[in-house]
Amino acid sequence: MMRWKCRGGFTLIECLVAAVILGVGIAGVAGMFAYASLSEKKAAYMAEARQVAEETLETVRAGGYGVSGEPYGYLAVDTPRLPRSSGSLAWQPYPETASSPEMKLVAVNLAWDWAGPIGGTYNVVTLVSEHGGI
Repeated sequence: MMRWKCRGGFTLIECLVAAVILGVGIAGVAGMFAYASLSEKKAAYMAEARQVAEETLETVRAGGYGVSGEPYGYLAVDTPRLPRSSGSLAWQPYPETASSPEMKLVAVNLAWDWAGPIGGTYNVVTLVSEHGGI
């Protein structure tokens, strides 16, 4: 009977198992990079939306109560740096039941689509007094 001598090296099965384990690890790392890229985009769009909302509210606050002569209203907000976006500025008396309110409730609502069905929204609500500011 012949005896096999123990040789150094790897068998074909060991190489296949190592390749599968390495492939799973590389796929996990690639998925992590893809998710990080999407998260970075989302953060950039949220920062841009925050800037648009702040600029819009500063314009309203500078005008004080005179957002408009109308007690209720709605205006479109320009959002050129957000992909496939829409924005609105809405106001109403506060409190709504007051006969002669001295404040208005002002809301800025922004929405956009940035990766197919994935999108984002940014909403800010504040009070504006007759003398300006909150």
